[in-house]
Amino acid sequence: MKSVFYTCVTGPDSGYVHDVSSLSSIDFDFVALHDSHRQVFPGWTSVNLDDFYPHKLDQYGHKQRYAKTMPQLFFADYDYSAYLDPKWEITQPFLDFCAESIRTKRSWMVPHHPQRTTLVQEFLFPFCNGILSLDECTRVIDLLLQKKVDFSQYFSSLCTWMIRQHNQTNKEIGERWFDLILQSYEHNVRDQILLPFATKDPSAIDRSLSINQLYDCGVKLNYPNQTRIKRIDWEIQINDLLIYIGDKTGLPTKLYVKPARNDADLGHNSKGEG
Repeated sequence: MKSVFYTCVTGPDSGYVHDVSSLSSIDFDFVALHDSHRQVFPGWTSVNLDDFYPHKLDQYGHKQRYAKTMPQLFFADYDYSAYLDPKWEITQPFLDFCAESIRTKRSWMVPHHPQRTTLVQEFLFPFCNGILSLDECTRVIDLLLQKKVDFSQYFSSLCTWMIRQHNQTNKEIGERWFDLILQSYEHNVRDQILLPFATKDPSAIDRSLSINQLYDCGVKLNYPNQTRIKRIDWEIQINDLLIYIGDKTGLPTKLYVKPARNDADLGHNSKGEG
């Protein structure tokens, strides 16, 4: 079985990519996908997305998700891929754990979220941290309404780390996922809001992985805390968002409060760095 371990970093701020030249793995080839802002990644084979990305090159978050959501576009000769956002320090035990997980032959593996379990919570986190504005949140909801999604189909996930078999079902999920991202977001991107609505059958996504497994393998962040990129009127706009979500989706919203900043998700920022 042939497997690739990959990451993707885009944008002028150049997110962290761990030097893997001192690590050894007979299970993986290492590939770093990137854009023209950076070229060299020690221990990784380098692939420049700008050579063939078919959309706006300055939409760095979208470009990063192009590689993140659709590994089969780049790794057609591989049976499996393990993806990790470009903000983690990788360890040998983690590579071994990923290889062991692949040997279980599950189709699509992703961690469940340890704290957020509902779609309302998943919107509140990027909103309260200034990652998505009120208009950006309502745009996503409107798009999902146009697509006639079943909001009760939502499941929480932590898409900083994924292991996927390269089969037809996963190829189609990835294509739908990126299409939703492309239509939902103009600038800032929050991909894990949309993954459940890219699946025809939620059981296709195995969420038995845990972020604690990553930490137990000694993997840690090498990444600055997110900074708020927008100012919002908490008293007015949070209420507006909760009312909009409740009215449009029918989901309960009354009991929600502002989530803590930088919780265990540790975020996917808007610059395509993870």
